[in-house]
Amino acid sequence: MGRIILGIYYRLPVFLQDVAISLYGLVLYASRYSGVYKRYLKLFSENKHDNLEKEKRIQNKRFLRLLRYAATGSPFYREFYRDIPLQEIRSVEDIGKLPILSKAMLKENLDRIYTIPRGRSLRFSTGGTGGIPLVVRKRPRDVQQRMAYLDAYKLTFGFRNNKMKAARFFGKRILGDALKSQVFWRNNYPLRQRLYSTYHLTQENLPFYVRDLNRFKPQAIDGFVSAIYIIAKYMEENNITPDFRPKAVFTTSETVLPYHRETIERVFGCPLSDQYASNEGAPFIIQCSQGSYHEAIDTGVFEHIPTEAGIKLLVTGFDTYGTPLIRYDIGDMVMLEEGMTCPCGSVHPVIKGIAGREAEFLETGKGRLSQVQLSVLVSQLSDTVSQMQFRQRKDGSLDILCILTEPAREEISSKIIYSAMKQFLGEETVFRLHFTETIDRAASGKYQLIVKDGELGSRILGK
Repeated sequence: MGRIILGIYYRLPVFLQDVAISLYGLVLYASRYSGVYKRYLKLFSENKHDNLEKEKRIQNKRFLRLLRYAATGSPFYREFYRDIPLQEIRSVEDIGKLPILSKAMLKENLDRIYTIPRGRSLRFSTGGTGGIPLVVRKRPRDVQQRMAYLDAYKLTFGFRNNKMKAARFFGKRILGDALKSQVFWRNNYPLRQRLYSTYHLTQENLPFYVRDLNRFKPQAIDGFVSAIYIIAKYMEENNITPDFRPKAVFTTSETVLPYHRETIERVFGCPLSDQYASNEGAPFIIQCSQGSYHEAIDTGVFEHIPTEAGIKLLVTGFDTYGTPLIRYDIGDMVMLEEGMTCPCGSVHPVIKGIAGREAEFLETGKGRLSQVQLSVLVSQLSDTVSQMQFRQRKDGSLDILCILTEPAREEISSKIIYSAMKQFLGEETVFRLHFTETIDRAASGKYQLIVKDGELGSRILGK
């Protein structure tokens, strides 16, 4: 049924697509911003998170409440904890006595993990890095509480969601394949949002995006950092100054690399604030006004597990009552910042950043390289390359996709890039350079700096 409706939507003229999106926006507004939303928005907005004892007390209370609920309401957890003396779990300090929930276990037992019927839930889908659909159920009040927390965080930057204009760059396919105009955006009027397609960000289309952003004058930009960076870099390269200054640029779902942040903040003249969560229901990691990443311990429990690849993250999400996530191995890595206190005043633990998925590393002649390390190389080549992607095959060799800043100088650019790659990757690493006008995104619409063989299906070059 969903495909039929989408097929009809894609054939509508632009103004009727705006109407359809706006009607859907009203449905989302009713489910996400009604009920307990306003009460929690006031509560979260007033909490400065400056009392560690109070924050830990909140965390313990919410953890134990979720644990008891899952152990009685979920057939899976009843069996999973059958041999665990739950009466001995008295605080977050005891969480290590519980078994770890892997992603494979979640997918295989989803129907038994649910605690509420489909008809009384709001459903959220995630494709994951493997592209396997995963649908979690959530109670409406949990979604409303989660949205209130997110909006309270944005208020610290002066942006009031649904009351101020926002330009959004996410992965939804809002445009069909047969475009009749250069209108690469659609409007959600009730929520004051303009939704920009992340699938049409080519060099020839970018002038239309920039002109419309200057007309729209959003008070916030949010979405995938890779898409926002493409816009910002184009503006900088063409000496275009925005006619507006947002309160902030809010990013999520992708790893923010240093060159992303530097370019976006320089072009738009405002802070970039990154936020981590997931459709499954991971607790929030938010970047405060001082630039620090805080683990929001009033939204969940974060456990740091040392591995050969780095620090793996286990999460327990306090708003996952419909599909409880307790000690969930979400597959993400973090970089720790031991003993740091933040001048913003929050006592929530500070980490250095989110390193991304375990798979987001290249194996090279110089050892394992992370996205952050590769970003240094990309930054050094910014005069030659506007965007890059590293695709590693099963034999360890690399296909390196490059969008050149000056395609007419391909021969000269090729020599510059080849020399930099040899030095950075090591003489033993076999790689091939490919010059292209566009770089494919994952099914979710996210841009990936590193792609392992098979992650984009048949799109790996040479297959």
